[in-house]
Amino acid sequence: MADRTPVLRIITSAARDSLNPLGLAQRGRSRLWIDDHGWWLGVVEFTPPRMAGSGLYVGAMWLWHDVDHLAFHVDATRVGSELFRTEAQFTPLALELSRQAAANVTALREKFPALPDVARYLTSKPVRGGSLWDSCGSAVAT
Repeated sequence: MADRTPVLRIITSAARDSLNPLGLAQRGRSRLWIDDHGWWLGVVEFTPPRMAGSGLYVGAMWLWHDVDHLAFHVDATRVGSELFRTEAQFTPLALELSRQAAANVTALREKFPALPDVARYLTSKPVRGGSLWDSCGSAVAT
């Protein structure tokens, strides 16, 4: 069952204010927001900590990887957890997280407007030992 706590309500409201105008869609009633570009996704996750509150993780997912789950192939940002104490204390923190998410989504859009930009990015990265996915991604993008 979806989390119906004040934390989720506050995060959802803040994210709607910052991410809906950019065209992102919330995945169901979750803490995930998707920026669909057809061949890649911007993924925003308001990560739940062990206690009430939220962190933020924003990245890009290449859709040429055949997986049945969301993944972060390019990490844009990771922000530590903000703990919930009261609604009045947590609301401005959630608004700031959502503004950071919007800024990072915009940065990803500017970084990857077309496949040649992705190819340049992927070929400029050092090759990780034992990873064929980096080379595969470079080949697909080229």
